[in-house]
Amino acid sequence: NNIASTNLVKVNDDGTETPSDFMNEKPSEEDVKKMYLKITSRDNKVTRLTVDSIEEVTEEGQKLYKITAEAQDLIQHTDPTKVRNKYVYYIEKPHPKEDNVYYNFKDLVDAMNTDKNGTFKLGADLNATGVPTPKKWYVDGDFRGTLKSVEGKHYTIHNTERPLFQNIIGGTVTKVNLGNVNINMPWADRIAPIADTIKG
Repeated sequence: NNIASTNLVKVNDDGTETPSDFMNEKPSEEDVKKMYLKITSRDNKVTRLTVDSIEEVTEEGQKLYKITAEAQDLIQHTDPTKVRNKYVYYIEKPHPKEDNVYYNFKDLVDAMNTDKNGTFKLGADLNATGVPTPKKWYVDGDFRGTLKSVEGKHYTIHNTERPLFQNIIGGTVTKVNLGNVNINMPWADRIAPIADTIKG
């Protein structure tokens, strides 16, 4: 598979683009017409595919958005004998947070950036793909709070591309794994996936 990343993008009326990988509700038909799938290959070629439809589906108890796009001879046909030139991509439908339990990595990062002393719990495995990292880490500054999985669970945050925290100062991170860490920061001397500095 030569695909490095797939992102759903919406083109706004003024020509700017908004990443739409985290939709809380199904977009209107009008909005779907303004969307495309941006597919980046491992050698950094970008293909843009017009989105045909976005449906809400449930597979194995999980709510997903099924995005079907027009593909001119793109790899990954669903089944070449049945459907030609369709590219199907799934995005998890975010489960809204409940109290301090999070089901979406972007929600979690936003919340931890707002409150560095809080207690945050993972309610599921989270996926960091597509979550923007304007800084060298997801959570800026000194984290003094607690990050853990809900009682009796040990969840994983997948596909982080930056250290999770800048500093953990007296905070605790327990029963959370980081999976498929893909930190590519040639400018950094030493990289720890969890935090640059950890002090008790």
